[in-house]
Amino acid sequence: MFLPTTADRYHISTWGGEFTDPTTERAYREHVEQSTAKSLIVALRVWAALVVLFGFLDFLALGVSEGFIHLISTRVLSASLLLLLAWRLRTKPQLATEGYAVTALEVVGFVLFFLIYIIRPDIVSWNIGVTLIILISLYIFVPNRVVLSNIGAAFGIAGTIYCIALRDVEPTLLVGLTFVLLFPAIIGYAAGLRLQTGQRQQYALFNETVRVNQSLQEEIKRREHLELELKLQATTDPLTGLFNRRQYESLFHRELDRVRRHASALSLCVVDLDHFKKINDEHGHDVGDQVLKHVSRLFVDTLRNTDIVGRFGGEEFILLLPDTDLRCAVQVLNRLRERLQSSLVPVEGLSVQLTATFAVTEVNEQDEGIEDVIRRADRALYDGKKAGRNCVVPS
Repeated sequence: MFLPTTADRYHISTWGGEFTDPTTERAYREHVEQSTAKSLIVALRVWAALVVLFGFLDFLALGVSEGFIHLISTRVLSASLLLLLAWRLRTKPQLATEGYAVTALEVVGFVLFFLIYIIRPDIVSWNIGVTLIILISLYIFVPNRVVLSNIGAAFGIAGTIYCIALRDVEPTLLVGLTFVLLFPAIIGYAAGLRLQTGQRQQYALFNETVRVNQSLQEEIKRREHLELELKLQATTDPLTGLFNRRQYESLFHRELDRVRRHASALSLCVVDLDHFKKINDEHGHDVGDQVLKHVSRLFVDTLRNTDIVGRFGGEEFILLLPDTDLRCAVQVLNRLRERLQSSLVPVEGLSVQLTATFAVTEVNEQDEGIEDVIRRADRALYDGKKAGRNCVVPS
């Protein structure tokens, strides 16, 4: 499927003042629909008012005569049609940008206007002057597509020449009159073409600005997402989603500073899954990965949001329990141990029971870093394994 380039999509016809791409032109008309309708409503009301007001001059010249009645009837009819379109535009503003309705009114208006040449032949020169004003107003004052304004102007010029020709004037006079009438039409066409071209250029620039802004917003979101991904990769274990060593050590130092400022408690626990190598040997590493994910979810779901769960390596985990002394930590970890033991992992149609050994110690004033605390917990973990595993060993 052929997709137009930006240049093709926003290319404007040199003589028509419209986008050559139908989709873009349709989108532009929808964009200016409301504002064009409002401007056209004002123009139609002024147009209707002028049509009726000129009837006063007819009355001064003709009085209450048959000719006046004919003229005032055509003026009222013309004004009524103008006001009817103005009213219709309130509910169907697309009529303004399509241009066919207002062009039809221009043609009808000229037809009614031509009756003046027949009823009042004494003001032919005046009518020609009014026609000149009407011709330039079609392009500048009445919002319409310039190509359709050309139709209205051409009809007005041809009709005027025909009405004058009925008076048996010399051909040279008709030729001269044609040039006179073409002059405001050409000026109006040039002005209308420039206006409509400028409006569409602004629309194209507006759309391109919106598109660039959207692209920038998408790029910002993409970079934010990438930054988040990089942050996650830098701080979490890719298999379990738990904090990696770099991150939980950083969080430990943050908690250690808080312990020293507020004299609060902090416990650290090293967890080792019992007989994990046997699970890998019997069921394969894929099953072992499933077990590690299962244990990670269980730890995160069971502990508090403020507790920190990290992967120490292999089948070992690190738990940091802020505001928890050793006695409370043992109680918490026993509940966690029991829940782990009762939680069966479905593997190849079987259910694998898991147990773990928990070694926990409370941070004290002599601890300079996380290595000191882990070293103490490791000794307790060794004692727990010697004692038969599946237990909580305080240190």
